[in-house]
Amino acid sequence: MDTPPSPPNRWLSFPRVLWVSLGAALAFCLLVLRAGFMPDDFVYLGILGKVPPPAPLANSAFDLYRIAAGDAAAQHALMEKGVFPWWVLPELKVSFWRPLSSALFAMDYSLFGTRPLGYHVHSVLWYLGLVALAGALMRRVLPGALGALALLLFAIDDSHAATVGWLANRSAVVSMLFSLVGLCLHLEWREKGRTWALPLSVLSLVVALAGGETALIVLGYLVAYEWLGAPGRPAERLRALVPTGLVLLVYMVVHQRLNYGASGSDMYLDPLDSPLFWLKTALIRVPINLGGILLNAPVDFAGEARFEGIMLGVGLAAMVVVGLLLRACWTGLEDAERRHVRWLLVGAFLSTWFAASTFPSSRTLFVPSLGGAVAVAVVLHHAWRRRERSWRGKAVVVGAGALVLLHVVAAPYVWWSTVNLFSGVAASNERLQTRFQEHLDMARLPEQRVVVLNAPNAMVGIYTSVQWWATGKVLPRAWWTLSYAAGEHHITRTGPSTLELSLERGRFLSTIGERIHRSGRFPLPAGHEVVMEGMKVKVLEADAEGPQKLSFTFDVPLEDPSLVMLHFKDRKLQRFTPPPQGDAVSFSFL
Repeated sequence: MDTPPSPPNRWLSFPRVLWVSLGAALAFCLLVLRAGFMPDDFVYLGILGKVPPPAPLANSAFDLYRIAAGDAAAQHALMEKGVFPWWVLPELKVSFWRPLSSALFAMDYSLFGTRPLGYHVHSVLWYLGLVALAGALMRRVLPGALGALALLLFAIDDSHAATVGWLANRSAVVSMLFSLVGLCLHLEWREKGRTWALPLSVLSLVVALAGGETALIVLGYLVAYEWLGAPGRPAERLRALVPTGLVLLVYMVVHQRLNYGASGSDMYLDPLDSPLFWLKTALIRVPINLGGILLNAPVDFAGEARFEGIMLGVGLAAMVVVGLLLRACWTGLEDAERRHVRWLLVGAFLSTWFAASTFPSSRTLFVPSLGGAVAVAVVLHHAWRRRERSWRGKAVVVGAGALVLLHVVAAPYVWWSTVNLFSGVAASNERLQTRFQEHLDMARLPEQRVVVLNAPNAMVGIYTSVQWWATGKVLPRAWWTLSYAAGEHHITRTGPSTLELSLERGRFLSTIGERIHRSGRFPLPAGHEVVMEGMKVKVLEADAEGPQKLSFTFDVPLEDPSLVMLHFKDRKLQRFTPPPQGDAVSFSFL
């Protein structure tokens, strides 16, 4: 015999839980205050500090997120200086329209300069505002204990630590906040017939889009609401989406005319640029992200090919397990709750598809986690209130216990470990800058080319020279990094000024870090050459997975003092002494 439902718990009253949620979010965000600048933050600091770049950059002070503009001539110049790697696709475009977020970063720079604490306090305030807006939404659609519990789960969601702690990602918080303002106003119009709310909802969407593309992801909830939760006939629901559709139409036209979007990268995909490839990729990315949303799986590991299949399996399992738990709890919901839970869950699913344009990481879970919190709250609330003694009830209790461990108990540790990782990256980058200074002669550097044979990862390969530039250090003539590939490298000297590079295992340009600048859809075949001032690269051997052997020919002998050759070996940055002609050496970062 089942235990009757428990009476409403006064501890889960909405005002009380809102303050608890804000307090918990603030407590977790205090950890963020000790995080420093992450690597791509230095791009913005250099631009705002008006540090002369080695070659003209695509972005500017109020257009910080235009990384690559698809200009082949400009990108060749950046490649020659080493800002982009030698394999960059000439037509690469990674440009995001975020004028509001750019202006906020510029404001921070004018107030705080290069001191990161003020930037992080600013980001935390936006996040607390977002939690309050999520509370307003939940109180409107799920005003009882269920909505209160969902709000608390959203506030402490540990996947948010990466978005809040990485300053460049503040755009997602800003954009989502204004999107939720627009969604609440849309509900005010549709549920209560208050027509004044419609233009304000549209205006909020415009501001959200100025914050970043995250607004497009939040639209999954708006579409789901009109599809499954809004009052009126289907034609009326469709008409209710017309104002939003018109804003999106204008946005897409402006977006295209101003040359924003993504093309040629595997990290960022544009469904309008390559719809079939996007769909194929999304079929893998969406289940991986769902595993992170529902079972708190570490989706960042999907960046390594050996873990991608595991993360995909976890995601598929999460859909089945949590789906069965929700089915078992569905009859326990009241009719009004069922109506709103339905569209919130479908909205989370749709937003996961919209977020599939970016490679899976904890940051891509940010918007879908709102509906994910509702899904988890349904299970926890049902298990607590019903306490059924049947085998199904006991299964729900076990599932609820597992979800508590994954989403509540683990949250403080994951927030701490994420911020600790960011702090460690910042400290490591500072140490690396010092190591480079020890190996470089500042007086001679303007006439020299720095050649880094291997980087331990793409982040070091991409951003070490960026941080060097952004902090105002003396620039070399060029800063070339030859490989971001992991594992043991083999170097053979085949001529006075030529090196051949191969790997013990794997291929070059096969990881997501290497394919930021060139998608796997644009492979480099054997015989392909890249010619720049001072160095020529030739692909000697290649297959469908990537180049297997590369040749690098410089314009001077390898011993020439104009070349400063370095490599990472045994976890250290070291000078590289070229072997005699015909000899080979091997080294690995580990």
